[in-house]
Amino acid sequence: MEVTLFHNCTILTMDSYDSEASAMAIFQDRIIAVGSEREVRKRIAQFREEKRLGSGETISLREIDLNGACIVPGFIDAHMHPGIYIFYKTQRSLSGVKGYDDLKRILVEEARKCGEGQWVVGFDLMEDIFEKPEERRFPNRYDLDEISSEHPVLVLRHDGHICAVNSLALKIIGIDKSNVAEKAVEAGEIKVDENGEPTGVFTEAATAIPLGFMPLPDLQRFLDAGRIFSQELASYGITTCGGVVQLGEEGPAGKAGTFEIPLIQGLIREGLIEQDFVFYVITTQPGELKNVEKSFQELGVGEGRFQVGGIKRFADGTFGAFTAAMFEPFSDSPQKSKGFFMTDEESLFEIIKETYKWGYQILIHAIGDRANRWVVDLYKRVLKTVNSGEGARFRIEHASVLTPDVIRDVADLGIVLVCQPMFIDSEYTWLEKRLGPERIKNVYPFRSIIDAGIVLAGASDSPVESAKVLKALQVCVTRNGFIPEQAITITEALKMFTLNAAYALGQEKIKGSLEEGKLADFVILERNPKSVPPNRIADIKILATYHRGRRIYSPP
Repeated sequence: MEVTLFHNCTILTMDSYDSEASAMAIFQDRIIAVGSEREVRKRIAQFREEKRLGSGETISLREIDLNGACIVPGFIDAHMHPGIYIFYKTQRSLSGVKGYDDLKRILVEEARKCGEGQWVVGFDLMEDIFEKPEERRFPNRYDLDEISSEHPVLVLRHDGHICAVNSLALKIIGIDKSNVAEKAVEAGEIKVDENGEPTGVFTEAATAIPLGFMPLPDLQRFLDAGRIFSQELASYGITTCGGVVQLGEEGPAGKAGTFEIPLIQGLIREGLIEQDFVFYVITTQPGELKNVEKSFQELGVGEGRFQVGGIKRFADGTFGAFTAAMFEPFSDSPQKSKGFFMTDEESLFEIIKETYKWGYQILIHAIGDRANRWVVDLYKRVLKTVNSGEGARFRIEHASVLTPDVIRDVADLGIVLVCQPMFIDSEYTWLEKRLGPERIKNVYPFRSIIDAGIVLAGASDSPVESAKVLKALQVCVTRNGFIPEQAITITEALKMFTLNAAYALGQEKIKGSLEEGKLADFVILERNPKSVPPNRIADIKILATYHRGRRIYSPP
């Protein structure tokens, strides 16, 4: 057994004082000392002597000279979708598509590889970045018919809230003009044209209809994808995640809900998941959380590795699908759409109360200004009904458009906001067209949130966005020039993905900062993020990622 000393480095502890240090010692999965090298060496000597006297163990010392590198706490992504992330890795990515010619070429190639009648599937399309402005619309059945009439074709948008299928897929699904009204679902749309013909486009909860017909990949493809998933997270410096998972068939991923939790548990049994997870379950039945929690405990993989944190619900949709709930219509919506709510107030109110009664957190997705006002008012109502105390830590996920009155109320109520800086990176070129010059001032207002004293936690919403934390930190600081007055410092950005994210998960006492007694989760960076130009933060090389004292990543 040994103590490991890391020295000749800069350590950004991210503690409540934003302290810096030059050395750190770890033993097994814990930090035993952080400070100057002299202080840490003194503590190591005391620790080794205590061990010798207490148990007779001889503890050796291993020293690692970091040659001026920088240590930061292990990054925490407070909101991602691990099952969908893994599922995406078994499908064809459309993330680089720049127009319809490109889209058709890629999917025609996929069709040629498929056997007779097999589905042709492409995920992660973002039509708002197509090079030709006239092509910046989501495809419909007629566009996809040009790809294949012999294979069902399905395309899913970047945000996962809208998909389209071709005519053959509609036939397989069993939807046509005569029955489209019967197939309608609450909190979702099956789009039709002026003649009442289905266009092949499905939004929000309705996406589960076509997605439910997709055949699932085989087990080996899932295992391979799961291994890559965890390795990728480690390469980004991520050691803990808030994982949103589905229970049953509910939600935008259709069939994913039937296999997502069993898939993740299978990967855990195989030892393929290196990170810690706090899971948030998409369900309307809070009582089911105890059963899910028990199923993870039965895996027997170590204390605190895989926990169940609470329930995830949806208030509205997204900007990309025109389904975010807004007070005024989207500026570029031909139908003058204001979006819509995904549920009714009384149902959500009862779920929140029941979730708290069971001792779990509640997370609510809210994008539009109307949705965020509605959720805050709902939380305010709940807090008058139940004695939430410190333990509730009600959260709003995304919190994209926040008016000043909402920010004030969020601060007063102690609500945690979990936001995704990479939304800015993918939306900044087109979002003003969708929201207009006035509303855009209230979009992703990180500076205002922090100045109001609100806990702002960082997340990716992967696979919707990249999980690369260093890129997200850069966006926080530069905002790509998007509403620059809402930029924050690199220290504040780091806190979003360390101590604040740990707080959002209810784990700030054991991780999120580098302090004696906390878990030895940390990242070694080639350079100090505080000392590089803001537009070069994403270029910093990750030299190693440690999870509970064990190195889980080093560059090839």
